[in-house]
Amino acid sequence: MLGKNLLLLALVFLSAMPLLAQDKEAHDRLVAAHAQYYTPTASGLKSFQCEASIDWKAMLSRFAGTDIPDDNPALKLLQTVHLSVTDDLHAGGSLQWTNPAEIPNERKAGLQQMQDGLQTSVVGFFQSWNAYMNGRMVPFPDRTVTVTPSGTGVHLSGSAKNTTFDEDFDKNMLLTQALVVSPSLKVLATPTFKATPDGLVVSSVLSQVHQPPDAPEIDATYRIEYAKVESYQIPSRVIFDVKNAGLIEIGFSSCKVTVADWAISKKAAPTL
Repeated sequence: MLGKNLLLLALVFLSAMPLLAQDKEAHDRLVAAHAQYYTPTASGLKSFQCEASIDWKAMLSRFAGTDIPDDNPALKLLQTVHLSVTDDLHAGGSLQWTNPAEIPNERKAGLQQMQDGLQTSVVGFFQSWNAYMNGRMVPFPDRTVTVTPSGTGVHLSGSAKNTTFDEDFDKNMLLTQALVVSPSLKVLATPTFKATPDGLVVSSVLSQVHQPPDAPEIDATYRIEYAKVESYQIPSRVIFDVKNAGLIEIGFSSCKVTVADWAISKKAAPTL
């Protein structure tokens, strides 16, 4: 009887070995993949601030479906607004909107609606983009996530605070899609990456959004262009494109970065 039990245990152990080996291989592939993505927070980037600009005439013309004349009162008012953005690469970013000294009463409601819409777009962009920049989208696997083989690629899944997430990587460990589901939201994101000397940088993300999860789908895409500020790649142009709603293009300039003290000391240290 003892011999049969030992044999059974041995068979169970041997049958589990290929699965354990596959899981370890998937784990190791994800660890290795983390290094191929651009993660500026790992080299000390803490935050940045930029001036922001919008071609108001082009945007209003797209929304109206016709060319807006240069003397349009709403256009002339918007052209006096000062915009800037800040982002901490973790909690989120924000849009700073400074109005001119005097706003006609009949324009206040429309101007506030425009400001609120832009703020929502900018905050949503940074919440998504930051996850690619700080390593959360391609994390080092730990006990909070499950990593398993999936065809020639890898599947990652996990949950936190009533939210589940699933990510798929192809045979080259390129992130192909990410699904996030919470009680109030369901988002399927499909990112595109650009190869740079600093690593893979996210260049666009197509999101299929359901808010709440059983609501009709909204397709939203953002595309990003970059410019070097010191040694870091910072967005220089972001395009938000929401299907059947409109397209917003924001340019970033005169950007300033804040870098961790340890990174500054590392750069200043003499090379031996």
